[in-house]
Amino acid sequence: MRSYFLIGFFLCFITGSLFSQEPNHLKFKVNKGAPQFASENEQFKFGLGGRVYLDAAAYFDDKTDLGSGSEMRDARICFKAEVLKKWNAKINVGFAGGEVSLKDIYLQYNISTNSYVRGGNLLEPFGIEQTESSKTTKFMHVASTVEAFRPGRNLGVSYVNWGKKRYWEIGLFGSDINNTTEGDEGYGLTSRFAYALLNSNAIFHLGASGTYRTADSNGFADDGTENAKSIRYRSRAATHIERRRFIDAEIENAESQFKLGLEMIAAKGPISLQGEYMEASVNRKLLNGNFSAHGWYAQFGFLLKGGDYKYKIKSARLSKPNPKSLEFLIRYNKTDLNNSNIGIMGGKQQDVSLGFTWYVNYNVLMKFNFSNVDLDENALNEKENFNMIQTRLQFSF
Repeated sequence: MRSYFLIGFFLCFITGSLFSQEPNHLKFKVNKGAPQFASENEQFKFGLGGRVYLDAAAYFDDKTDLGSGSEMRDARICFKAEVLKKWNAKINVGFAGGEVSLKDIYLQYNISTNSYVRGGNLLEPFGIEQTESSKTTKFMHVASTVEAFRPGRNLGVSYVNWGKKRYWEIGLFGSDINNTTEGDEGYGLTSRFAYALLNSNAIFHLGASGTYRTADSNGFADDGTENAKSIRYRSRAATHIERRRFIDAEIENAESQFKLGLEMIAAKGPISLQGEYMEASVNRKLLNGNFSAHGWYAQFGFLLKGGDYKYKIKSARLSKPNPKSLEFLIRYNKTDLNNSNIGIMGGKQQDVSLGFTWYVNYNVLMKFNFSNVDLDENALNEKENFNMIQTRLQFSF
């Protein structure tokens, strides 16, 4: 119910601002494939965006019978508005799999040219790939470590500030917009700080993120007592078409969790390096029974064509390569959800991926990924090793 209320509120904001302008005084243009309207005095702007991803995957040497196939990985429509150069609103709705899902939906107030506060359904500021648009992530699927530990989108409010070399965001968040479980929902405080020691001819960026979150309610038993709360970490095997999670740790009797993330970006000319380390600890009601897990990835990029890598301090990450660029990628990931001290063995995954991305133009790109995945004896179907080839045709505006 609250999801429909949120959409309705932001639609009223956008359409109310739109119809406050006289139609014959609106200017129209297309910017990088996206249609935009603006008043003559530039005090009001309204734009449309969207994306479609068509994916295919083939799996080999699999002990588990994996389902090779294809899917429309993502399909979205996005509405954006700017009013008086101080207020921004965004509604981003997905339709992948034939289901409606709410993505970024927020209202933003611009405090200055380098700071703002926003509230709505937001990505929590934790690391690089967690906060990066899927339009610009290097591989078709985020690293397993990121999928396992990322906090995702939640209802909340955040403050963002950046300078020539630094970036900082902090936010207070409630639960998932689709959470309908009875009882008190959890809350979280999340922050990310990054500092770019170099960000011109060469790029060198270090950062850290942290999040503290209480566990969501798990409903009530028939006698009215509250069910034990739980926290879960899990991840797919470097792919989305095969939906099963091969590593999965559910921690029962959980009270709260703390997650730490460390990040690094380095680039010089057409060569880039990026890596993240994440760890999570869960505080439980049981004595001497706290859970901990960790993971990391490192990736290398080389622009075979298209110039040099560039950096955006406003989001503290590498910029999208230029149109007509050709990029070669390598990534190694290791995620360990085993904790033998308390007998929760969620499995360990190691994977190596190779990728090629062709940025056909600003709106179209094509991806080719090869991955080898190695799982330990605590994974879904015990120890196994398999390979996959994946491709994507992506259109966005």
